[in-house]
Amino acid sequence: MRRYMNAFQKMTALSKRILVAATGVCFAGAVLSATEAAAVTQGTAAETGKTIVLTVDDAVEKALIAHLDVQRGKITLEQAAREYKHAWNSVLPSITASGSGSETRVTEDSDTDTVSLKAGVSASLSIDAGLGSKIKGLKASYEAGKATFEDTVRQTESAVRASFYNLLYLKEKWESAKSTCESYQRQYDQTSAKAKRGMASELDLLTAQVNLETAKPDVDSAEQTYMNALTSFLDTIGYELEPGDKVTLEGSLDYAETAKAADYTLLETCVEQSSEVRALEDKLRIAALSRDSQKGSLYFPSLTASASVYPLNWQNEKVSGSTTDTPNWSVSLGLSLPLDSYLPGSSARDTIASLTDTVKDYELQLENKKKTVRTETMEKLKGIELSQKNLKARHLNVELAQKSYEMTEDAYSRGTKDLLTLQSALDTLRTAQLQLREEQYTLISSVLDLEQSLSLPSGTLFTDTTGAETSGAETSVAEAN
Repeated sequence: MRRYMNAFQKMTALSKRILVAATGVCFAGAVLSATEAAAVTQGTAAETGKTIVLTVDDAVEKALIAHLDVQRGKITLEQAAREYKHAWNSVLPSITASGSGSETRVTEDSDTDTVSLKAGVSASLSIDAGLGSKIKGLKASYEAGKATFEDTVRQTESAVRASFYNLLYLKEKWESAKSTCESYQRQYDQTSAKAKRGMASELDLLTAQVNLETAKPDVDSAEQTYMNALTSFLDTIGYELEPGDKVTLEGSLDYAETAKAADYTLLETCVEQSSEVRALEDKLRIAALSRDSQKGSLYFPSLTASASVYPLNWQNEKVSGSTTDTPNWSVSLGLSLPLDSYLPGSSARDTIASLTDTVKDYELQLENKKKTVRTETMEKLKGIELSQKNLKARHLNVELAQKSYEMTEDAYSRGTKDLLTLQSALDTLRTAQLQLREEQYTLISSVLDLEQSLSLPSGTLFTDTTGAETSGAETSVAEAN
């Protein structure tokens, strides 16, 4: 009997275990189904997104429409254009229409009332000797505004192009980090296999694992840096994307290879072409015209003309019963000379002296800027020349590091080189590749900066004006979010 009881208890326990296992399987199946459903939903959202190919010229085109600096520059230019086009309103008279009515009562007797009505138009005009300089100043401000807006457009274009190539460089860093991680994965797999055969020590296996696990966060960090920069860049150029949209940057840092050799003949015209010199010349010209306008107003006579016409000038006296209606008009001319301007220490003289000091200050700034522009242009040309020399050396360094790594990898697979030597060769290769890309980006940025400072059209100092030689990999905005 006891034997049957024990058997029954075992069967009961086994049934419970089977029930728990079945419940766990059902729960796991439900969780798996939910996970798969979420994955399908996310995949569907990604599939609904569109792929956008963005070249550097596309980015510039969009930035010149949506960039904040360009929009503000347009407003400033429109304001200067409006003031210049309406400069003739300085000789428009001030016109006033007036009308009045009154009733005069001498005593309590209403018969002594006098009623009068009057209506007319008057105009006045004042012209001083500074009017001509004022109009010239408005014209100079408008011309300076046009030049400033053109500089803003060039600066925006140069900044967008530099940012675009910086994105390509960050993309290369991300790709390099992924490639390094994949190489470490292969090294770990290879070391693991060798360890099983007794050809690699436990320390070698642990080292390979540490290298692999350390490389994984580097990939995530490089990806995040690139995605953040991409999002900021798209915001700058006014490009709005939906979740799931993918951006393909079409371009290559190899564009640096098309940069022309440093042309020192640019030193002969760098002062005349400098946007900074031109901006100071405009400020100097506007300040001088403003001073001349104030001088004309404060030291020379001004002409004042006025005229008035009153077609209605009606009056009625109740006592006498008489009614009069005497329309009239008047014209006057006058000259006025502000004598206080000739008094020593007067506010008028202080105003002119302050404006003269401003002119002198701009003259000093302009003279100094002409010197510094030539020096800065010389430095930029030397920097470009040095960068091109470094670029050639970087290519050779990459070629050497590539061959060294391939030989070391082959030797490691045959057991004649240890893991640390292979790791060092790989690090050297990745470093050489990144240094090459960094030098390419440096050269592109330097040439773009020189073009912008000399007001040269973008691409003038490159033999290839497209700036897009190869296609970059796709980047999903949804991944960044």
